[in-house]
Amino acid sequence: MTVLELRDLTGGYGDMRILHGISLSIERGKATALVGANGAGKTTLMRTIAGLLPVSGGTIRFNQSEIAATSAAARVQSGIALVPEGRLVFPTFSVEENLRLGAIAPRARPGWRARKEEMFGIFPRLAERSQQSAGSLSGGEQQMLAIARGLMALPDLLLLDEPTLGLAPVMVQLIFETLARLREAGLTLLIAEQDVRRTLDFADSACVIENGRVAAGGSARALREDPRVRAAYLGR
Repeated sequence: MTVLELRDLTGGYGDMRILHGISLSIERGKATALVGANGAGKTTLMRTIAGLLPVSGGTIRFNQSEIAATSAAARVQSGIALVPEGRLVFPTFSVEENLRLGAIAPRARPGWRARKEEMFGIFPRLAERSQQSAGSLSGGEQQMLAIARGLMALPDLLLLDEPTLGLAPVMVQLIFETLARLREAGLTLLIAEQDVRRTLDFADSACVIENGRVAAGGSARALREDPRVRAAYLGR
């Protein structure tokens, strides 16, 4: 079943058009990878889906409803959560306070305390640092917190923009293992990630973005074996 469907989506920053007719579909319970060079439009696409940037044209259908004209808050309430590039935790707030803010939408408020404990189960380091300020955490711990904060919103679709950027290899492995467990639990994921090889190994499907347009799409396995993708993003 299709959770998110984009058709001829255009948008960008003010008069600067970045997205030029993006069309793609995301299936429920699957992980979809966005592949592309820096500046290709991946972050712009994520922010547009989340409602942080306006839609210039085209449609965004989420769970069979058109949401292109709705606010970012309304999209969170409908079940879309973004884990942004750079983590962007609230540095002066504690870990626990950051998690509480993740559940600020009406759909997420009931049961937030139990869900917080679930997050501590997924990320035990956060439990150890629950009263510590988020700004004092390591980069990897902040990324755990950013993902946990996104999950506190009870999303049907979790958008992850460069979730392992700048992290040590052991932390990268931990993040991907966590994402695999979330997918196994039925969560739908859209992930833009610098580690293209690992992301294509992880994802079910993938979409190559070039200059704000879809250059290729299909199963992640097929794209991983595509000579053009291998030459452009895998180094061989």
